[in-house]
Amino acid sequence: MTSTLEQDLTHLLQEAVARTRLVPEGELPEIYLELPKERAHGDMAATTALKLARQAKRAPAEVARLITQEFETLLPRTALAGSLERVEIKGPGFINFFLSRASLYDVLARIREEGPRYGSAQVGAGSSVSVEFVSANPTGPLSIAHGRQAAVGDALARLFAFQGYTVCREYYLNDAGRQINLLGQSILARYRERLGQPTPIPDEGYRGAYIAEIAQALVDRDGRKWLTDDGAAAACSRYGVETILATIRKDLQDFGVSFERWVSEASLHQLGLVEQVLKVLRERQCLYEQEGAWWLASTKFGDDKDRVVRKSTGELTYLAPDIAYHQDKFNRGHRRVINLWGPDHHGYIARLKAAMTALGYDANDLAIIIVQLVTLYRDGTPVQMSTRAGEFVTLRELIDEVGCDAARFFLLMRKTDSHLDFDLVLAKRQSPDNPVYYVQYAHARIWSIVGYQQSQSGGGRAGAEVNYALLTATEELELLRVLRLFPLVVSACVRQIEPYGLTAYLRELAAAFHFFYTKHRVVTEEAELSSARLALIDGVRQVLANGLQLLGVSAPQKM
Repeated sequence: MTSTLEQDLTHLLQEAVARTRLVPEGELPEIYLELPKERAHGDMAATTALKLARQAKRAPAEVARLITQEFETLLPRTALAGSLERVEIKGPGFINFFLSRASLYDVLARIREEGPRYGSAQVGAGSSVSVEFVSANPTGPLSIAHGRQAAVGDALARLFAFQGYTVCREYYLNDAGRQINLLGQSILARYRERLGQPTPIPDEGYRGAYIAEIAQALVDRDGRKWLTDDGAAAACSRYGVETILATIRKDLQDFGVSFERWVSEASLHQLGLVEQVLKVLRERQCLYEQEGAWWLASTKFGDDKDRVVRKSTGELTYLAPDIAYHQDKFNRGHRRVINLWGPDHHGYIARLKAAMTALGYDANDLAIIIVQLVTLYRDGTPVQMSTRAGEFVTLRELIDEVGCDAARFFLLMRKTDSHLDFDLVLAKRQSPDNPVYYVQYAHARIWSIVGYQQSQSGGGRAGAEVNYALLTATEELELLRVLRLFPLVVSACVRQIEPYGLTAYLRELAAAFHFFYTKHRVVTEEAELSSARLALIDGVRQVLANGLQLLGVSAPQKM
């Protein structure tokens, strides 16, 4: 794959920074191009001077001036000379780049050449990444909070793969321990109730309607078998896990989410991985015994206090198998491990990173993303949820009500660390104020225009031998600028481990297209101009399709 303008610009900027000799070559900061918040600040910006200023102990504006001088000295000798209109220093030390009109026209040629690959890169160079998400306990159906994790995790996996990484989607099954025992006891109580032996559900047991349904299915299958069997609770646990897991798998499949690997907590114990990792930690003198319990000395590695891995009763805490699981991820060759967790796990991050450091791994290779909760609204009224009592809206209900496309897009429309309000009525509305409809409609509208053109030209493809220089209107140039941003947006989503930026970008691109379409006819009496505008909107269609595919949302040809 040939280098892109952004890559060439980054390399030239790196060379310019090195030529300033402000810091030793081995201490040069990593350079990224960013998107200015305001169009007046250029097409791309670099904060390199601000980072370098801290290292060099110089004023950022002075550092920016030195970098810009070196950059402009190098520029005339490169192919970038005709692509940049000017370079400016703004604010405390931002270096802003303004592209020439010719470089904007090159975008359409690149989109036409790369098609579905436009926006992709080989940054990952095949490096292996594990993305673990959802990982809901198999004690009940998936809620919309799990649905948000599913949408975010799958989008991240697609984005990383698009950037050249080898991605493994993982689901961790907590199929052992106290919660699974409570599930079995809850099902057994309902099972006995069905057979005329009322039994109270444990105080912290599960009370949703699905528990009664599982119990009835067990009665239908086994009759009165488990009324007198000593292993009744364990049997109910196994049956419950199997039944609920089948439901989870089906819901995720219908949500367009699949996993390459399902890892069972019980299997970690059966394979001896938990005891093995505890042994390694003891050998490294990172475990110590106190009052009969075994503690991880996690304060040595950045945690605020040490953590128990084995209680004085001999029972393991949740941390022990989690350490074994993450060691297994790295042992399987993953260079980077990404976890998506709910907000109730926030306090767990430091201890797990400390454990990885204790085992000799780089804690920076483990990224833990907290995905905040979702509040559903119907007609302006919040829909109440309570997982323990079983009074909650499931992912299945959400899919059935608004559809997979709307559910996924809406669940991605806020940053993962922000609470998300989901408007059920808006998600079903077929109007421009529905974001996913607005984006998909832009794609479908372009298909209809291209289809009309093909019918008029006998099936010829739009864009052949196009004079892009005819695209001079403000709305046309704005579309070109937005199209050029797509690779940068994808790169930023991967770097920040945050897919939200892609939904915002697609809405911006759709808005730019709709605005252009209200101002200009695409197919006109002027053949050359028609050809150029058809090439322009075909580029928009391709980028919309690429972006929607990365979100796991369909790109319909008709609506």
